[in-house]
Amino acid sequence: MDVVREKMRKTGKSKRRESLLAEKDERKMKKDIGFFQRVYCWICRWVIYGGLRLMFRPKVRYLNKKAVKEYRNKPAIFIFNHTTLYDGLFAFAMFGGYKCYILTAKDWYEKKHIKTIFEGNRIVPIDRKGLDTAWLRDCVKIIKGGESVGIFPEGQRSTSGTLAEFKSGFTLLAQMSGAPIIPVYLSGKYSKFIGARKKILIGEPMELTPAENKMSADYLAAESERFRQYMLFLADKSIEIFGASAVAAASDKVVEQQ
Repeated sequence: MDVVREKMRKTGKSKRRESLLAEKDERKMKKDIGFFQRVYCWICRWVIYGGLRLMFRPKVRYLNKKAVKEYRNKPAIFIFNHTTLYDGLFAFAMFGGYKCYILTAKDWYEKKHIKTIFEGNRIVPIDRKGLDTAWLRDCVKIIKGGESVGIFPEGQRSTSGTLAEFKSGFTLLAQMSGAPIIPVYLSGKYSKFIGARKKILIGEPMELTPAENKMSADYLAAESERFRQYMLFLADKSIEIFGASAVAAASDKVVEQQ
């Protein structure tokens, strides 16, 4: 019996040793994969940064450059108009210096050939088809950590030439995080290497209007419309600054700015 017990004890110890070695190998493999994935994503990031800038040769103008440049070192919420599939990657490339995470539709984020790149870079998925609040929690955490967020408040591409209604998610995020909102108007075509250059007009950093109940649906909707009107102002201002090649996003009348 003693011999049998001794054999069982040695066998048990051997199996535990093998299990520990296997776990150690698995952790090392994951660490190696994580390292190579980070290097791969870092390379992809800089290829995107440089490639898109070289391809579309953007012209960038500011209404208040000094005020906006301060947000290279502190968080803000950048909002963009949305007309083409290029907009998300273009915003990612142009606002990397602001440590800006770009919200991207979950169905694009989950695509097999780009998911690894997205996971290793400043991209936040949002489910447009369901009641998704995870993106809001993630973005509040990002802002509290000192980095910025970029949102397309129309929620989808506008192909009609009209600036669509703004969803109120970005105003809710501003209320929850305390970050200012910086509207950015993208205009002109994405002409590759030759032809007209892409245009970017960056507006003033703006705060939410003071109110007693900043969490009410009516307040958030009203604030979203106020920012939409400011974006229309930027659309007209783009034509004034860049000329006729900066096509306005909408023909709506711009209301007086408060």
